[in-house]
Amino acid sequence: MAFTAGAVSFLLAPMLPAIQREFDISVGDAAWVFTLLLIGSGVSVVMLPRLSDALGDRIASTIGAGALAIGAFIPGIHTSFPALLAGVMTMGLGAATGQLGVGVLRRHLPGGSIRTAVTVTQVSAGLGSGAGLLVGGFALQEVTIKAFFLSVAVLFVIVAASAWLIIPASERVAAAQFGIIDLAGLVLWVVPLLYGIKEAAASGFHLDSIMFIVVGTVGAAAWIQLERRSSAPVLKLSLLKTPLVAKTVIAGFTLGLAIQAVAFLIPFFVQASPDIAGYGFGYSVLRSGLILLPYSLVGAVFGAIGGYYVGRGRALTVTGVGAACHAIAGTFLMLNLAHSSAFIVAAIIYGIGSGLAGVGLIGAMQTAVPAELTGMGVSMVGFIMMISGALGSAVYSGILQSKSVAGMPGVPAQDRFVLCFVIACICDVLVAGLCLWSRHTKSSSATPSEVAESDTFAQGGVKHDV
Repeated sequence: MAFTAGAVSFLLAPMLPAIQREFDISVGDAAWVFTLLLIGSGVSVVMLPRLSDALGDRIASTIGAGALAIGAFIPGIHTSFPALLAGVMTMGLGAATGQLGVGVLRRHLPGGSIRTAVTVTQVSAGLGSGAGLLVGGFALQEVTIKAFFLSVAVLFVIVAASAWLIIPASERVAAAQFGIIDLAGLVLWVVPLLYGIKEAAASGFHLDSIMFIVVGTVGAAAWIQLERRSSAPVLKLSLLKTPLVAKTVIAGFTLGLAIQAVAFLIPFFVQASPDIAGYGFGYSVLRSGLILLPYSLVGAVFGAIGGYYVGRGRALTVTGVGAACHAIAGTFLMLNLAHSSAFIVAAIIYGIGSGLAGVGLIGAMQTAVPAELTGMGVSMVGFIMMISGALGSAVYSGILQSKSVAGMPGVPAQDRFVLCFVIACICDVLVAGLCLWSRHTKSSSATPSEVAESDTFAQGGVKHDV
């Protein structure tokens, strides 16, 4: 599940420029593919893990894989840009299927190891994203968009059937139930907020974008009050009072902004024609996917390495090191945009950072919740990263459209890419500072007993950094 679901977003990433050409749309329109996938994923990352808590892992996994299959069938049956948008939105609703592996393994493996559950799930997702890059790039050179999505749909039908047959049934836990009204309220404010942000980034602040942002913000405030008073909340906001959870949420939000620089910016840059834009390499969809392949494969390897230290209670430290690697990769790339080999080197360093940060964030949150609320822990990290991820792609899209190459409307100027990478690096540095510096200062200023009492959580005999 983690492998196939992890392929979804990276399946589409190298295809975005080709989709832009296929349907004769702008960069901003093409960004909607990613934005709608992220919006759907935002609903999915709350709904599916919480369904796994409330109804069991088998039912939630089957529903998620089914959404992926239906979403792929839509553009497979009718080839048009609106159908593609509807399809990716539906696929987004099943995108969190891969993260359900955390709950499946934690609840059903002997000992309920957080380290094993997080590591296996994240590594599988990393390998899946690598496969998605290859398949997405290869497919458009060999088959039509229609045939491609039909093939993907068949694959997810098989995954859905396997999930139902293989995953053990789970008993329902009363404490894990949540209210439908709470979930609906969350969806009602997330969608207009993200739409307003996207419109503001792409076209500037105007009446429509401001209205949607205000509606989303007011809705979020009302929903928070609803959650605080609810007897069956979707997310227990009281968890934010603990230092570990608060830092994890802040780090996840900031890192979500930065990580979109990899999947969103790099394909556009390397596929740009140097004869037209004055930069880029004119790469095909397949070749641009191959450039990002080290990102996924190296991420899977370092996800496993990071899992070892998560098991030793160093989840936030792992996250901070990962963010620092991201900043190094972005800085290196900005200084070497004219060299194609720099993108491969940067992808490797980005992969190290993403592998460590992904395992660190999920692991940190899992240490804060009991096994019966594993899905809630997954939801909190995934939801906040979805919000910031959609914001990131919208902001980057707006920046790219803010200045074009002279005489070439719609072709972003090279300095716009540099500005986007600068923003991503700043976010990475902030996360590294949050996760590493606060621990360093506390450890250096406190006695050993104070550090043990104030800066760690003890769970199952393992201390976790705060």
